[in-house]
Amino acid sequence: MGDTWPGVVVRNKGGEDGTVPRKTSSNSPDILISGKDPFKDPSFLTDPANYGNDYDNQLYIGWPNYLYVRGKNFTDADLSGSWNLFFAEPNILLYPYLWEENQLATSSGNMNPPFDIKAGEIGASNDPFTWVPPDVSDHYCLIGIANTPDHGNPLAGVTNITSLAEVMANNANIAQRNVQMIRGARPQVVAKAGYNQGSEGARVDLAVVFRNIPKGSSYTVSSGTPLNGETLSYSEKDTKANDFKYAWVDQDIPAQWDTMFTYTLTFGQDWSGIPAGARPEVEIRGELVQGEDDPLYRLGVDPGLDPVTGAARVSVRGGPVRIVTAGSVRTVCVDIGP
Repeated sequence: MGDTWPGVVVRNKGGEDGTVPRKTSSNSPDILISGKDPFKDPSFLTDPANYGNDYDNQLYIGWPNYLYVRGKNFTDADLSGSWNLFFAEPNILLYPYLWEENQLATSSGNMNPPFDIKAGEIGASNDPFTWVPPDVSDHYCLIGIANTPDHGNPLAGVTNITSLAEVMANNANIAQRNVQMIRGARPQVVAKAGYNQGSEGARVDLAVVFRNIPKGSSYTVSSGTPLNGETLSYSEKDTKANDFKYAWVDQDIPAQWDTMFTYTLTFGQDWSGIPAGARPEVEIRGELVQGEDDPLYRLGVDPGLDPVTGAARVSVRGGPVRIVTAGSVRTVCVDIGP
């Protein structure tokens, strides 16, 4: 059991119960997009019956969009504060310098719309944030914060991967929605995600996780920027499973290493084994590798076997290894299925 977060919780993923530390993710159900039209009555977002819904609506590039931030007060005291919402171009590690200058305002022009949330209740921004995403990216990342007097932006000043992972695990008033929704029944999907190591070199797994993929598919994931003298590229044809993972493990990434990953997925024809209603998705992650003597080992999870060699993972000192997800970009193919 962890400790109850003493402010308003903006979830990074579904299932969070207000305790910290939490497992980091970039799939917040509490950053909501209603598209070109605002929700007619946004109070439905605060209904406990709807707290499990994330309303994956489309972001329209070049059009006015309406967005909301939601949070829950898991404490036994009433809390007051304000919502913030920011945007960034797609990047696996969302350092604040990528988004702090990109703050959105509501329809009434307020960048800090207030909230008052009673103990145990859910709140949401009633006056939606309004934004016309510029046509410079195929999707954007969103960062939502619930500010209370004792808990503002916890990422202020963070420039290194260790602090990024630690802050996102130990502070539950900030969340990221780094999800690209691919529309249309396309036989092939191409997407991209930036990566910047930041001010600290570290040992990192660069992982690509595939879910609900039809058998017989093919894919390529690559980055053209040399890392330790080699470029990163991997391809597979005629896949045999629906869920699988590839990773470049134990990469010693120097500070400021900067690249763009691209991934191409061509769908096969065998949809057997995929649950009804599930849709293909690809997630590319930066996973901080921690040995038992490293500071964030307690926050990590078992990495499983090496996805390439099948061998057990060990640290440079020969002990156990855990991984902490520091950031990710997820692509969901919402209109593709059997």
